[in-house]
Amino acid sequence: MTDLRWNGCLNARDLAGLPTRYGGTTRAGLIRTDSLHQLDDDGWAAFREVRAGLVLDLRSDWELTEPHPLDGDPAYRRIAWIDPVADKRRVAEDEPLMADIYRGSLDRNTGQILQAYRAIAAVPLDTAVVVHCKSGKDRTGLLVALLQELAGVPREVIAADYALSEAKLGILDRIAGLPDEERESAGILWRSLPETILAALDHVDQRYGGVRAYLAGCGLTPREIHRLGLRLLSDTELEAVVFDFDGLLMDTETTMVESWKAEWAHHGLELDLDDDFWPGHGGDTSTVRYARLAALVPDFDRDTSHARRTAFRDRLHAELGFRPGIHDWLLEAHALGLRVAIASSSPRKWVVGHLERVGALDLFDVIATGDEVDGHKPDPAVYQLALTRLGAAGSVDPGGGPAAPAGIALPGRLALAVEDTAHGIAAAAAAGLRTAGIPNPYVPIETLLGADIVLDSAQQMSLSEVLFAIS
Repeated sequence: MTDLRWNGCLNARDLAGLPTRYGGTTRAGLIRTDSLHQLDDDGWAAFREVRAGLVLDLRSDWELTEPHPLDGDPAYRRIAWIDPVADKRRVAEDEPLMADIYRGSLDRNTGQILQAYRAIAAVPLDTAVVVHCKSGKDRTGLLVALLQELAGVPREVIAADYALSEAKLGILDRIAGLPDEERESAGILWRSLPETILAALDHVDQRYGGVRAYLAGCGLTPREIHRLGLRLLSDTELEAVVFDFDGLLMDTETTMVESWKAEWAHHGLELDLDDDFWPGHGGDTSTVRYARLAALVPDFDRDTSHARRTAFRDRLHAELGFRPGIHDWLLEAHALGLRVAIASSSPRKWVVGHLERVGALDLFDVIATGDEVDGHKPDPAVYQLALTRLGAAGSVDPGGGPAAPAGIALPGRLALAVEDTAHGIAAAAAAGLRTAGIPNPYVPIETLLGADIVLDSAQQMSLSEVLFAIS
């Protein structure tokens, strides 16, 4: 949190530097403040240095005793937090404490809250947003707290930031200066106690199932919700997610191992999954494996062995679907407006065949495969091909087609790669992509620590949260 020298405003601060559960800190560019009417000339000069793309005024009609100083400025928007129609149904006696008022406000004002958050989500991430009401404590406090919750700021930190308003506004001194008969009521309505905002967040959990579900219930789209979280985390929105195939999207590593075990067993042998079995690259190693078997089996017939092994493997594939959580990630990627690609060292026929088998080919915008490039992972060539196709205006059909024109590749920094092996992560990183590692059953998780984030499975986090974590 960074105090701002906006002379005249008492409660102006940028929400930068707060820790998040993803391991980073919030970035600059979201500013909460009390009313801008109070700024003096020096304060306005400091305000203009921010170059805000949106100044969001949450006050209601009844508070407008004079024009806003920014009336007519394209950055200024007033979206009242309180719905005047819904507010007529409010029974004040049912909300004796500020926590009660906050809970009721979140329940009643969803239409107005939708408009406010939608306006913030529409602002480019590299442009500052300023939010204010009258004191910058209650309506602004609620709006900010939900954004902080979405971005992964710990609740005790959210509560501490909320409580700062009390000190900055001199609330206790103001209450002490009131007549005795007014102090009790003011002590309830004016203070910004940590437990008040924590009660509001607990209400969002208990009634709505969390902040994402609450915002979705207000009417925000998954992409808008994602952008709201990014507002505090990054000035860049990724455009694509690129998946490895074997072992990552589908557990073809296990079916492959089981087929080789069965073929070894056919000859009365036990397969030793030693280091020689797993190559340090993403290419085909069948020739080496058949050679090892031939060295152990007299009169070995490779063609017969291959036919028997692949028939066994194909029977296993008949029931093979996506690994846990992966299908949800694919659907979420599209909901977030991301383009979805595959970068696999396997041949196109193999990858497309599996996707067609499960009716999922249309989930992918681009497919780049090992038979289309000269090098295998950790060589970055297949990722570079995927980025080129992602950057093309009329991308190649996922089922096949010519490569996109050269020179128009999507920059790697705008894409996330999801991989299950160290050589895959190295290939993606060499092409400039951010990386997430999800090990297949035969990969020790510690070998993936070179990735920007490592998960046990795709069920551990939503894709949106992964993108927050690597921001």
